[in-house]
Amino acid sequence: MKTALSFLLLPLIAFAQVLGDPIALTQRTFASKSVEQHNIILSEEQLQQLSKTSQQSIDTKLYRLYIAKNDTKTVGFGVLLNKKVRTKTAISLYLIGTDGKIKSIEIVAFNEPIEYLPTKTWLEGFDAKSTANTLRLNQDIPTVSGATLSARAITDGSRIALALINIVKP
Repeated sequence: MKTALSFLLLPLIAFAQVLGDPIALTQRTFASKSVEQHNIILSEEQLQQLSKTSQQSIDTKLYRLYIAKNDTKTVGFGVLLNKKVRTKTAISLYLIGTDGKIKSIEIVAFNEPIEYLPTKTWLEGFDAKSTANTLRLNQDIPTVSGATLSARAITDGSRIALALINIVKP
């Protein structure tokens, strides 16, 4: 299982500009003592539920989930998603608290030109958002001039990450 996921993500990370380590980012965000890494394979039913809840066309059953813990208590989650921006992939880590709200979004790898990378300030617009929010560009998420496709990929990914946490209930 780990090998299959590694083979899927390795080519994407190998050619992308790597901007952060998911385990370190998860641990720092939640000030946790440890981070567990889990590979999740969704059932057909879960896949359909994810597509419906996130309002996205889902093309994979395989996801990587990080669980931040302090001793035995879970303090947060990280969901690693890769989304095609234009012709290349961006890999984002969606950090979600146990309250079901986005705590932070970190771009882990980005292979598009760096000028298309949304700013940290724009990413902070997702903080404290949950499934109760529409998470749509031009509604509760502002667009990014010159990086609209990146903004759309990250915004769509946020709906997938929040829905995934609710479906797998780690």
